[in-house]
Amino acid sequence: MGAPTCGILSALVPPAPPTSPRRLAALGLGAALFHLLLDAFLSLASWARPPWLRMEDMPEAFRQLPLVSAPAAASVGAAAVGGLLAVIALLAVEPGTPGRPRHLAALVTGFWLLSAVLTWIVWLSTPFLAALPGILLGVPRGLALAWGLDRLSR
Repeated sequence: MGAPTCGILSALVPPAPPTSPRRLAALGLGAALFHLLLDAFLSLASWARPPWLRMEDMPEAFRQLPLVSAPAAASVGAAAVGGLLAVIALLAVEPGTPGRPRHLAALVTGFWLLSAVLTWIVWLSTPFLAALPGILLGVPRGLALAWGLDRLSR
């Protein structure tokens, strides 16, 4: 008699329980707070700032906003979007999926990099090489966030 097929194994292994909406909301809020903390920390070094915090390179309308509120508003908005994208990544990769941490890392990091690059393309006048360090710092950010999401969502 041969080894059981994947269909038989999947029938024997109960599916992972779905993550509750309350838990997803908490994980999304946690991801948003993680993004806010990193934005605050990275804003201390001008070369490390994510694109949405490069106010001096924004169009004139944004530069006229008070410098105290504009970066904070941009960071809160970006963090909220980052939290929502983290929840979407969690929903896209079901618990128990082989290689789930790797898939989560790719999605979370990819979403962050996409939003950073699109922000740079659409809004900034920064030369690409000047914006590149702030964009590339999204890779460890995405990896750390995905690792945390994977651990906390089990």
